[in-house]
Amino acid sequence: MPEPDSELLHEWLRRSAAITPNAVAIAEEERGTSFAQLFAQAHSLALRFREYGVQPRDRIALALPKSSDAIIAVFASLLAGAIYVPIHPRWPRERIDAVLAECGARLLIEGAGASLRIADLRTGASIAWPATAAHEADSVTLPQMKAEDTAFILFTSGSTGRPKGVELSHRAVSAFVRWTAREFQITSRDRIACPSPLGFDLSTFDIFNMALCGATAVLVPDNIVWMPRFLVQFVRESRISCWYSVPSILAGMLQSGRMAAHSYPDLRLILFAGEVFPAPTLARLQAAVPDALCANLYGPTETNVVTWCRVPLGFDGSQPLPIGHPCPYAAVRVDSSNGELLAGGDSLMRGYWNRPDETERSLVTLDGIRYYRTGDRVSVTPDGSYLFVGRLDRQVKRRGFRIELGEIEAALLSHRDILEAAVVAVEDKQKGVMIAAFVRLCAPGAVTLADLKAHCGKRLPSYMLPDCILFLDAIAKGSRGKIDYLALSKTAEGLMRDD
Repeated sequence: MPEPDSELLHEWLRRSAAITPNAVAIAEEERGTSFAQLFAQAHSLALRFREYGVQPRDRIALALPKSSDAIIAVFASLLAGAIYVPIHPRWPRERIDAVLAECGARLLIEGAGASLRIADLRTGASIAWPATAAHEADSVTLPQMKAEDTAFILFTSGSTGRPKGVELSHRAVSAFVRWTAREFQITSRDRIACPSPLGFDLSTFDIFNMALCGATAVLVPDNIVWMPRFLVQFVRESRISCWYSVPSILAGMLQSGRMAAHSYPDLRLILFAGEVFPAPTLARLQAAVPDALCANLYGPTETNVVTWCRVPLGFDGSQPLPIGHPCPYAAVRVDSSNGELLAGGDSLMRGYWNRPDETERSLVTLDGIRYYRTGDRVSVTPDGSYLFVGRLDRQVKRRGFRIELGEIEAALLSHRDILEAAVVAVEDKQKGVMIAAFVRLCAPGAVTLADLKAHCGKRLPSYMLPDCILFLDAIAKGSRGKIDYLALSKTAEGLMRDD
């Protein structure tokens, strides 16, 4: 299927629905949704949004599990000219409310199945689902959008304790998706697995390649994403041809799911991103699926993917795999003063939603090109590839999710009985990134460990919760009176070894 001229994401779906109306767009367990059905339902819901008063750039929050209804809501939001804001439904309510307030959402869609509901956050009124526009042909029109308009906002961890929204345009997402479609030859015959939640930028690959290429998006049930044996079985039985996830999911499939014990005649493409893939485990993956092309994609949420590296045949895992060379739409350079990778180009974000000062601090213009300061240190290999070395700040990745340790500290310090808090992350070869928290109480015994865990659980998503919390009479400080994170990291490493 030749590429469409439009860079508007929803126009890709319109086109695929016209060309292959009866082909399966979404496979969800025993349910299949054709392109014609998907577009018709999204179009009808978009008209209902407009009829209800939704204007271009209004935010529609989707607190939904990944489902056909969620994808209908994604395209309905785009067709209506709105900006969709994915929210993980299992986030603590306090975090959900913070994101809704931060983005000023007009509508909130939440629930699942028969309990699905649409709420107007300004009036408290509800819109029925499935929502059918009353006057589709006459009184309601859909706006004309531009490629530079914002398509969605992805909220990530913020160092101040407030999640921050990354604003991404149609053009930015189009640059990445079109490149993957060409580079990896994705067609209407592909069955693309969808393991990532809507709020994770990896999901743009499966949802929008489905729309662009007429491929089938096969939704991975939430309850098996971290159950390796069931996941391996799912890949085989669902005849998955394209897979894109964080390395830790693939590592689990290898180590606990006995992935190497089976064959995968349909699986031709395995992409991974979001965290470092241990080289020995990566070598085992390639050996387990020798006929599949494996590739490392690199890029923060603010830029999506900007470099990539194909895993060479016969990769033995003795050396780390580089993050590779720049994608054709990306502008990449290294800050010579500290080795930081700067990334820009067509996939660059518009900025952080409603935070112009933070946007200004994060971006730099060099030789007329805007770059995002990734905070990642790299070195350059003899063949010109970039090799990830480490972080410049206190940000870590766990299960592919970006975590600002300062946000965990802010959650701990919001407890009235906590006087000081410090959080560190240490690498564990078996368990990956482990997070340790150190706290000093206002008074001995002022709060129990169980109470403090419950307090954090109401404010932080599960992937940000500390693996251990240690109460201290004093938190180590350096000569200038600042927290000595290096000393605390050594203490945390000792704790992890003792476990």
